[in-house]
Amino acid sequence: MITVLLNLIVALLVAIVLPVTGVMAWYWSVPLGLLCFIAVQIGITLVLRRRMASVSAAVEAITKQAQARMHAKLQRWRTKPVSSAKLAEAELTKDRDAMIDEIRAVLAPLYRYRLWIPLMDRQLATMELQFAWQKKDYARVDELLPRALLIDPMLVCIRLARMWQKDATDEELLKVFRKSVRRARYDTTALLYATMAWMMVRHNNIDEAFRLLNEADERNEHPVIKQNRDLLANNRVNQFSNAGFGDLWYAVGLETPKVRTARQNRQTAGRYFM
Repeated sequence: MITVLLNLIVALLVAIVLPVTGVMAWYWSVPLGLLCFIAVQIGITLVLRRRMASVSAAVEAITKQAQARMHAKLQRWRTKPVSSAKLAEAELTKDRDAMIDEIRAVLAPLYRYRLWIPLMDRQLATMELQFAWQKKDYARVDELLPRALLIDPMLVCIRLARMWQKDATDEELLKVFRKSVRRARYDTTALLYATMAWMMVRHNNIDEAFRLLNEADERNEHPVIKQNRDLLANNRVNQFSNAGFGDLWYAVGLETPKVRTARQNRQTAGRYFM
């Protein structure tokens, strides 16, 4: 905002000083001052856009590399199970926290521009929110949520999940959901509907969950949506699962992926020979 104020002051000076000094008539100086304001703002916006694009690319690269490493570990543990699920979870948590710390280091230099560039604070809050959520830094999440631009369905899911943690009512959850789903594109709402349906199932509001999944199926072509809708239609509520969304679902933080241990493998093998 400081940049906007300084830019406005310069534009006013141009509009006032030029006619006062006799350099230019006021009917020319006012449009010139307005043009100066617009030109500088466009320049700032372009510079910010390029800077944010490079930061976003760096964050995306860090995220992809870290997720690839964690995914490789999960795949390895499926074929060669670990001795303890707690140790596996601790190792994944360590990898995730290292990724988030690296991302925060990339974002940190931009925070000094928050007061200078419009919407910079909101953009940074939007970028950091998902990583604070993954790290389970709930105090930071609560600080970021009011400033973040909750346009992406994943960020809306995080808001819903945080409300869930605070024991929000169905009415409160559905109010936020409805407002968000109206603004989302038709082919991007599958996870949002799945999250809301999961919450309704956990609250034993099966009719509402079924209605949501029917609506979701009209807006998205997703096998998990169809499968869960059919399960509810056939009264197989206990088989309802969003695991088919993979990492996207587990990033919402309402459930954690199950890691198979060596002990479970031995127990399973034993049953085959009984």
